[in-house]
Amino acid sequence: MVGYVACYPGQGAQKEQMALDLYARHPRVRELFTLASDISGTDVLRLLTEADGPTLQKTEVAQLAITVANRSASMALAERSLPIACHAGFSLGELTAYAAAGALDDENLFRIVAKRASLMAQASKDALRIHGELGMSAVLGIGFDVVSRILQDAGSTQVFCANDNGPKQVVIAGTLAHIEQLSERIKAAGARKIVPLRVSGPFHTPFMIPAENEFGSFLQDIPFSDPVAPLYVNVSGDRVMTAAAVKSSCISQLSSPVRWTRIMQSIVDAHEVSGVLEVGPGTVLSGLWQAGGYGLSCHKAGTCEDMDTLTEETT
Repeated sequence: MVGYVACYPGQGAQKEQMALDLYARHPRVRELFTLASDISGTDVLRLLTEADGPTLQKTEVAQLAITVANRSASMALAERSLPIACHAGFSLGELTAYAAAGALDDENLFRIVAKRASLMAQASKDALRIHGELGMSAVLGIGFDVVSRILQDAGSTQVFCANDNGPKQVVIAGTLAHIEQLSERIKAAGARKIVPLRVSGPFHTPFMIPAENEFGSFLQDIPFSDPVAPLYVNVSGDRVMTAAAVKSSCISQLSSPVRWTRIMQSIVDAHEVSGVLEVGPGTVLSGLWQAGGYGLSCHKAGTCEDMDTLTEETT
């Protein structure tokens, strides 16, 4: 199938008052807000109307808010009848990809998000108490394999590769003291810059194993379905085709690195793609596709205005 790659952003893409225009225009989005509010115990409309930047950075708030924004955008996009070749989400965004690909219903989507956020926030607090200050930093100029080898050669047990964002961009996570200690070695291997990120925990590393274990137990009673559309996942970077594989990926994702570079390559190898849609707030994933050198046009699809423009361009 020739169509667009639908990509859903993760934590860090949040912005104030996101998805409110979608709420105003689309009845199905208003129903989604109500559902998310009922399940989470949070007034989602009020949250997205009133929350400021610092509030939206908190893990428990960010994961709910971004998932509402992503899923709202995917519902609004579905009404446009644009051809979608496949779905993939970055970190938290993968949960919306499950729903968009038919592997998870919306009620369980928000049940999972609430539990995931709570467990990850607690694991971050526990890691902070045990290990000291923690954080994530983007390493620019070298790739995942190079950074992994540096950490392995250094015998690091406190810093790990968390995100494989592109051929020349990797995110590392761990204790701030050890990140600083390893910075010169990483720069000596060719990194142009190491940039601290606005994320509140060492996600997608072994620091999340306690959360992952409890999350796996929680998911035992959550029904998943076989995807009805092509779906690519972070843990392997490959397509998954069964409910069991989706659930396994959902669990393992917490402590495993996000293999986004492999996802992009797997998609272009398997599909005739007409472009990339960033279905949610921001343009982070569009930037990663463009930096990857795949030569695909990237389009914002997170607001009504974005989708109106996209529809005009394709008709």
